[in-house]
Amino acid sequence: MSRKPAAEYYDERRRRLFDSETCNHTFSRQGIFEIILVSPKEYKTSMSSLRFQSVYKQLASWPETCCERAFYPEKDEFHWRGRYAYPIVTLETGKSIKKCDLLVFTPSNEDDYLRILEMMKLSDIKLRAEERTSKWPLVIAEGTPVTANPLPLSIFMDAFVIGETEPSIGPVLDTIKSLGAQGASKNKLLRRLATLPGMYIPSVHEIPGKVSSIMRQWAGSDGMGMISFIHSPNFISNDITMLEISRGCPFNCKFCQPGYVSLPYRESKLEELENIIENLKDIEKLAIVGSSPKSYPDLRKVIKAAKKRSLEVLLCSKKYEDQIYSRDMFDDLNENSLVLSPETGTDSLRKVIGKKLKNIELFKSVEKHSDESVKNIRIYFMIGLPFETEMDRASIIDFVKEIRSRTSLPVQISINPFIPKPWTAFQWTAMAAPTNLREWIEWLETELLKIVRVTVRCGDPREAHIRALLARGDHRTSKVLEEKLSDVGWNTAFKKAGVNIRWILEDIDPETSFEWSFLNMGFGHTRLAREYHASFSLNQNRLKDLEKESEKDNSK
Repeated sequence: MSRKPAAEYYDERRRRLFDSETCNHTFSRQGIFEIILVSPKEYKTSMSSLRFQSVYKQLASWPETCCERAFYPEKDEFHWRGRYAYPIVTLETGKSIKKCDLLVFTPSNEDDYLRILEMMKLSDIKLRAEERTSKWPLVIAEGTPVTANPLPLSIFMDAFVIGETEPSIGPVLDTIKSLGAQGASKNKLLRRLATLPGMYIPSVHEIPGKVSSIMRQWAGSDGMGMISFIHSPNFISNDITMLEISRGCPFNCKFCQPGYVSLPYRESKLEELENIIENLKDIEKLAIVGSSPKSYPDLRKVIKAAKKRSLEVLLCSKKYEDQIYSRDMFDDLNENSLVLSPETGTDSLRKVIGKKLKNIELFKSVEKHSDESVKNIRIYFMIGLPFETEMDRASIIDFVKEIRSRTSLPVQISINPFIPKPWTAFQWTAMAAPTNLREWIEWLETELLKIVRVTVRCGDPREAHIRALLARGDHRTSKVLEEKLSDVGWNTAFKKAGVNIRWILEDIDPETSFEWSFLNMGFGHTRLAREYHASFSLNQNRLKDLEKESEKDNSK
């Protein structure tokens, strides 16, 4: 029996994915302005993201506009497209992503940068913006990583949205449509976009670090309350509807980039949330999404509105204030899990990095989960944190042993290397060397696996090193990505671009400014430097206290 041609097979896969979706919004499939929203993640991951669905809704709902979606192919399809020069195509109609007026990429982390270039190359879109002489499509990017530092993609993108899309995307679309209809040149169009709040246009703003301040944009409470509106059995959590209850973060973890670049903390209006819940149809599970949903003052009223509709409520959060047991909510989208993010095993280092939670509070929380309503416990640690000592690393083992003594539930441990990110208090700190990280991780994994019913998953130090270099990269990082696309190793790519890969392994003076400093996050590097120095002072006091305790123990 002969097999179907690959082109037919993958086109059928595309149509099956699209046909499996149920959508409670109707969008125009015809319009004078055609947009393609592209995720550098696979379909399953992308469409399970509330943020991606929200951006799609914003674009597809705009007057006289039609929007289609495209996703990074599964591994087998990607290799096939690369081998036979087939472009990346849209989910809805199967057309090449090159065939549109506006191409919008949505990277969610630094790993996505190379994928974006791979998708462009496969689709016969010239990588460098200066080489795309044709006006269409315009190529722009939005998302947290490019809001914090757009420089790694600066020679490839025509424009960047700095901040949240709700206040920015409408004026962008209207400007492009209006000038496009007038037959304006691409340069004129980009110059006009450069006048809009929150838009960074590399070709107009020219030299990174020497442009006027570009202010990050964020939505008010009226523009919040995102809710997932597309469902499919092919999503990660196919039977769950996600509802945004807040945005930003009320806490101040010194290492957390999303916590900083999503400031200020904002809450959706209660009456709007109640109205959304009241009008939900054909759902059974509602996930309340936010950095810390339990910080929402009227959370119980939101839950009451959901219970009135006989909905099962799940809480989607990893913040320490939310790690308190409640029979109304669970801390995971996929199953009933208790999710803990202590980051480190000692209270003292946790305080230094901006987390106030104490071990005893977490231990008590675990004890409350000793019934059949919770299936497992997930614990997230970081390794190589600023000011971390050997004692802090060893404390992770003691922490997990204490958890084990208080529950019989399976415990899943995740250990990931710390990465210093732009626009955080620790953006100047060194990353631990990959060789050290590998040694520490191997030792921790060996010791932790000796504990009964404990599984361990560890991040790769080499991959973390590359992500750190991309996250804190300057304009040369664009050339690194370009070299990597020619199928050389990362070390070779950085070397050819003139970047020393070890620079990230050394501390930087907090008075030093970075190339991305022309961005205005709503706060400045002065604040970040002040917070870094505060952490440094806290650690000095911590070390003195530990030394005194050690001397006292030795004198006994």
